[in-house]
Amino acid sequence: MKKKIAKVLEFAAVIVGILVGVFVAKGIGVESMLRGKEEPVSLAMTESGMPEEIIGMPAGSDIPRIEDAQTWEDTWATSYITIEPESIISTGIGARYSWVSAYTSGSRRGGPRKRPEVTKMALDIFGEYGEYFLLELPDHSYILAQLPQDAAKKVKAGKETVLPIGRKTGVHRQILANIQDLCDKYDVDTEGVFYCINDDWNQSHSMMVQLIRIGILLGVTIVFGAILITIIDKVLKVKD
Repeated sequence: MKKKIAKVLEFAAVIVGILVGVFVAKGIGVESMLRGKEEPVSLAMTESGMPEEIIGMPAGSDIPRIEDAQTWEDTWATSYITIEPESIISTGIGARYSWVSAYTSGSRRGGPRKRPEVTKMALDIFGEYGEYFLLELPDHSYILAQLPQDAAKKVKAGKETVLPIGRKTGVHRQILANIQDLCDKYDVDTEGVFYCINDDWNQSHSMMVQLIRIGILLGVTIVFGAILITIIDKVLKVKD
C-alpha cells in the first residue's frame, strides 16, 4: 500500500517538476542574456544604416520620449521613439511573433497544425508570442505596447526604465477583441501599439533561444523532480 502511495506521489512530483521548469524557462530573459550589454543608439544613428536593426536597441538621451497622449497621437509609424513609463499592466494576451512559423512541424500521427494568431500568455511555454501591455505615460494616460520580457519586469518592479527604441505599429484586431474591456477601463488609445522588439535579431537567434529554454526546462524538471521524489521516499520510508 505504501509503495502505491509513493508511486502516485512520485508521479505528482514529476508533474510539479515540469510546471516549475516551465515557470523558470519562461521567467528567464534568454534573449537579454545572449545580447549582452549594448551601446545606446543616438538620434543621428537612426538616420543611417539599416533602420530595422535599431528597433529594440538601447535608447540614447536624444531619442524622442513620448510623455503624453497628444504626442503619442501625433507620432508617425516611421518615427523612432522611446518611453519612460510610470507603470505597466499585463493583459495576459499575446500575438504570435512575425518570426514564428504559422504552422507547427508535422508529426508521425498527422501533418502540421496551424498556430493560433493570439493566445493566453500562460499557454506560451517557449516565448513564441509577444504580450500586449498597457503602459502608463508620464501624463497618466495609457497606450498599448509590446516590449522585451526583461524590460517589462523592470517596469513592474517600479524601477525607472527607459525602454528600448521602438515605433508605432498597428494593433492586432484579435488582441483588441480580447482586451477591449480592459482598454475601456483605463481609457487606452487603441489606434497604435508601441513596439520595441528587434524582429531581425530574434529571427536569427530563435533556434538557439528555444534550445536554451528547452534545456532549462528539462534541467529544472529533473533536479526539482528528483528532490521531491527523494523526500517522498524518505518520508514514506520506501525501499527499492
